[in-house]
Amino acid sequence: MPLDDALAARMAEPDFWPVYLFDDDAPDVYDEDVDDQESHVARFPLGGGFALVLDLTLGLEYVGLALAAPGIPEPVTVGWDDQAHFHPHVMPWPELDLLCRVVALHDPELRHPGPMLALLCRFAFLAEGDDLDRVSPLVDAAFEVMRPGDGEGGLRAETRDWFDLRDLRGTGVVWTSRTDGHRAVDQHGDDGLPLYSLRAPDSEDFPFAAWSALLAHARERLDAAIGDRTLRAPAVLQALDRCTAPDGYEHLAALADALSDAGYTHPVLMRAVAQPSDRAEACWAVEALSGLPQGKLVPRWFGPSPLSASRSWRLSLTLPVVGRPWRFGQQVAGELSTDLQEAGLGDAEVGGSMSRPEGGGYVHVEDHLNLLIRDDLALGVTIIARTLHSYRAAETATLRHAGKGGEVIPLRQTT
Repeated sequence: MPLDDALAARMAEPDFWPVYLFDDDAPDVYDEDVDDQESHVARFPLGGGFALVLDLTLGLEYVGLALAAPGIPEPVTVGWDDQAHFHPHVMPWPELDLLCRVVALHDPELRHPGPMLALLCRFAFLAEGDDLDRVSPLVDAAFEVMRPGDGEGGLRAETRDWFDLRDLRGTGVVWTSRTDGHRAVDQHGDDGLPLYSLRAPDSEDFPFAAWSALLAHARERLDAAIGDRTLRAPAVLQALDRCTAPDGYEHLAALADALSDAGYTHPVLMRAVAQPSDRAEACWAVEALSGLPQGKLVPRWFGPSPLSASRSWRLSLTLPVVGRPWRFGQQVAGELSTDLQEAGLGDAEVGGSMSRPEGGGYVHVEDHLNLLIRDDLALGVTIIARTLHSYRAAETATLRHAGKGGEVIPLRQTT
């Protein structure tokens, strides 16, 4: 059983994904008895002693990822996500996609896209050169499998939220080779989202050698699955050629027949072609069988990603609160978040506060709000200004672009 019965059943409950994804409107599942906190472990095996191990404690809003590998007595943490000191930037998108493919080949119950991608995409990020046309259809498909009918067609909300949180393109992220030859990630910039990763060049905590061995093993397993000589049969090559065209998904039945007639028997890839759970599952299978580079076929079958032309801005709002009602900052943040979400433009949350000593105690001076604006910065700022003016707070509040030396944005009154 790839996922134990308790976790599989829990994932089917309506509140699981909002809690797991740290949604703002998720129900509180915290248990005051720390020993009784709800926790689960999911193991994703790749064969050869390699596995990724997910450890989640829902009430504490903690999700950890570890690597099990030959020669390592216990799984080693490679990243974690929480609401405090997170380090979720473990791997670039192509590595996660590769690992999901190989886990699916190893365990037929863990189809790709499916539970592994939905659970682990929080540990993958986008960097320079990543093509969203190759990414968003698979993330959409994974959540459609896990939360069927929860979307309204097109781009799913989970995919957009993941993109907002893990898009590090344009932030100075670079991949380098350490002196030992293993890949490490660094960030040479302070605009946009910061990089939080154990995979830094000088890190002593990331298992670089074991991770490199994991990726090499995964590539070998995938190559072995598509190295069968029957794939070179003329009828199979012709069927694959038709299936790698933009309308190729319309020819899957003919490909399945050609593979069967040629004697190709890999159960996972045959099922992905003949009985896919989603077009995206057939897509990566055809891509692998035809020898196309990873992700090459996805844009042909799905077209441009709705996120391709998308932009987002991270803003910081300093809100003085002296003389204001208790929890004034939370009230403003809640209203801003509601207004931005209803307009499809983003959200807001309190990210910190400042107090000063006074009269033997401390006085709450200001709150700091973090805001996300999607696609239309001008309209987002208009909504922020309108809300702040309604509270008579625009005159003293300061809105700026996040990051060091962020430019101040005027909060003009609108009619």
